[in-house]
Amino acid sequence: MDGDETAADVWVTRLSRVFVERSPFGELPTILLTVGLVPFLLTAVFLAFTGPDVRRVFLGSQLLAASLAAVGPVLIWKYDTVVFPAFVERATEVTPHDDNRRLRDIAARYQRFFADVGATTAIWTALILIAIVLNRGYFQSLGVGGYTDPGFVVYLLFAAWGAAITAVGIQMAVTTTLCIREIGGLDFTIDPLHPDGLGGLSTIGYFAIRTTTMLSVGALGLPLAFDLVRVGGGSAIIYGLVAVYIALIVGSFAFPTVYINRRANEIKRDHLNRKRERIHDLRARLLADDDLEEVETLQLKLDELRTEYDTYDSVSLYPMSLSIASRLASSVFLPLFFLLFETYAI
Repeated sequence: MDGDETAADVWVTRLSRVFVERSPFGELPTILLTVGLVPFLLTAVFLAFTGPDVRRVFLGSQLLAASLAAVGPVLIWKYDTVVFPAFVERATEVTPHDDNRRLRDIAARYQRFFADVGATTAIWTALILIAIVLNRGYFQSLGVGGYTDPGFVVYLLFAAWGAAITAVGIQMAVTTTLCIREIGGLDFTIDPLHPDGLGGLSTIGYFAIRTTTMLSVGALGLPLAFDLVRVGGGSAIIYGLVAVYIALIVGSFAFPTVYINRRANEIKRDHLNRKRERIHDLRARLLADDDLEEVETLQLKLDELRTEYDTYDSVSLYPMSLSIASRLASSVFLPLFFLLFETYAI
């Protein structure tokens, strides 16, 4: 992945790199102060057209949505340059040497898949812009005159930029899910002595949960979506977009980890069956042998094999540690908070 890494980067990473390579500051502040400023600048221009005297609920929701579009490029950069490559390197620990080349080929293919975000961006942006256009009444309540009002045009630009950023988040969730599924098809090994206590499968869990954690930031756009529904219209498409987001949050962690757990259990079952056959074979040889020295040797081998069997059988194969579980809980908290607030707020 080293040679073609830059060529395979998604557009947000390529744009961010233009500023990062020329900045004396670190990656995070540079991206926030360049690419991350775009949604706030568009928000400021929109408020300049409408005037600062807007509903407080809108202002708060708008700033949260702008924060989502500002933080998004940082998270995309992190996924593209750190999280995904680190997963590939660590995944080689649980795949046989012969499969390492196949694993890297799979990873390179999904790096390109992640970068090829055009179709996802076009569909997602179109849906969000349709939702904005259908909610003309909402913007009229903010002092926007109509579709040709400069303020409305600026807001469409804000919505398109936010949609383009969040579309990469959607591609991120799909990339993680499909990549883990394909890597799960390899004949990976389970190391009962791995320090993670999960046979080495925590690598899968951490990749999935880091993706889920990044996606959870998308909850910052929920207050604006719910405010649109309350004041404007087009509720069906907005609730549909929210449903897609919730499905991504759940699916980006649940599907890969459940799939890997099933695959690991299949591998574990096959491995234990082979050991069981060897135990039965040694036991039969032990009963049939009269040579005392040979009997002692066979007994030692049998005891050793039984210990290996019990150790292998005791390995937990669900890639969920306490650390991963705590990250999952924190990832779910923010979207759940906004959903409950919308449901019970008066």
